[in-house]
Amino acid sequence: MTQFTPAHAAVLRAVHRCGTTVEAARQLNLTQSAISKIVARSETSLGVLVFERRDGRLTLRAEASALMAALDSVEQEWLGLRNVAVRLRAGQETPLRIASTPSIGHGVIARALGRLTNEYPQARVELIMGDAPTELALGTADLGLMFSPRVTDDIALTPLAGGEIIALVRTGDALAKQGTVSLHDLRARRLICFDREKSPLGWLIAQAYEREGLEYAPFMTVPYSISAAHLLAGPGDVTLIDSLLTQAQRFDGLVQLSVEPHIPITICLMTVRSRPLSRLAARFVEIVRER
Repeated sequence: MTQFTPAHAAVLRAVHRCGTTVEAARQLNLTQSAISKIVARSETSLGVLVFERRDGRLTLRAEASALMAALDSVEQEWLGLRNVAVRLRAGQETPLRIASTPSIGHGVIARALGRLTNEYPQARVELIMGDAPTELALGTADLGLMFSPRVTDDIALTPLAGGEIIALVRTGDALAKQGTVSLHDLRARRLICFDREKSPLGWLIAQAYEREGLEYAPFMTVPYSISAAHLLAGPGDVTLIDSLLTQAQRFDGLVQLSVEPHIPITICLMTVRSRPLSRLAARFVEIVRER
């Protein structure tokens, strides 16, 4: 196999700077065919895909940014360059940042990260418990997972799994033995639930209330299902949450009830259309799609 050399580094830097093999060939006084072959051989030698083709131009991949920075001083830091390539293959160079909610984090994400870190034991991962569409738009997250989100056109949605809205009441509650409750059963109860404007789940629940001719008016709003479960302390209080939380965590003293009408929810994977995924992020996406 051809070894990566400083000459190859000069070609990669020229392609990154020019954006096309034609212009890089002109600057280096080589043929376009020679430039293309050197790029392909360099990527094979390093074990890293450096560029991707977009609209007739070669764009640097997200995970190769550190590699290109090292190439700028390759003559003085050749050993450093090889170390960067090794870190890229291990998934260390670019951290994987995932924005989600605790319910999804405790289940879907935890299982997927277990597999990912077995494959990339030195990979760096950051979990962000926040509004996933906002984190993606700000560039502070690479991927997002959320229930039935409302997003902009630049965010691509991939449905992953389904669930439903359930009710939680305390063990001694009169509703606890029913197994199923209707939204009409909850009219006189103090409801701990989500804000209809700030939460996709709140919006779905509010829509269900209004279809039944009921007013959606929680006496307390919370950002996450786990918050609602822990706040369910007063006699007669009830909460509506996602079903995934009770699959991932046990709550002593609380009883889970089905809700009528049925309110389905969908876990969606979110990526930014205009932003290439890193190698680590792409592998995480493959894993969660396999579940």
